[in-house]
Amino acid sequence: MATPAKNKTADSCAFVLGDDGLATWSDTHADAWIGLLETHKKLTRALDAELEAEHGLTLSGVECLGRLAGADGRRLKLSALATATGLSLSRISRIIDTLEARELVERRSSESDARVVEAQLTPAGLELVRSAQASHFASVQQRFFEQLSPEEIETLAAVFSRFAPRAASDCSTD
Repeated sequence: MATPAKNKTADSCAFVLGDDGLATWSDTHADAWIGLLETHKKLTRALDAELEAEHGLTLSGVECLGRLAGADGRRLKLSALATATGLSLSRISRIIDTLEARELVERRSSESDARVVEAQLTPAGLELVRSAQASHFASVQQRFFEQLSPEEIETLAAVFSRFAPRAASDCSTD
């Protein structure tokens, strides 16, 4: 980790190293970084609780169902689902276990390679993900987007697209 020069102040550096060897964010950087983390935590907890109460699903479960719904043939290899969601294969397997127990997905061997396991969305899974996405998108709109001006949304899109440049295109149905 780079250490700022000793003659720099908190105003010109993201952080300063104190005499005790501990780093401290500048006020602006603390507001940005900690604000991002706290906003993410607050929103994901609230959205997860709403989805669980209304649909018996977690955010990760809705994401898996949504990715299956958008995939060719409404099926994906578990390894591809793990990669797409950024979750481990073991975590995806546990989520699919839960969804399979509710008859929302079925595990199947790949038609091209019997060693590969795929998740196939069922009609019940498609119906539930449509309903869950509708309420989830409405909640995100109310809890997040309605708190921001159109200009602030554009700024956030510009900033966060630097960290995930293909995120929106990765989620398209093309």
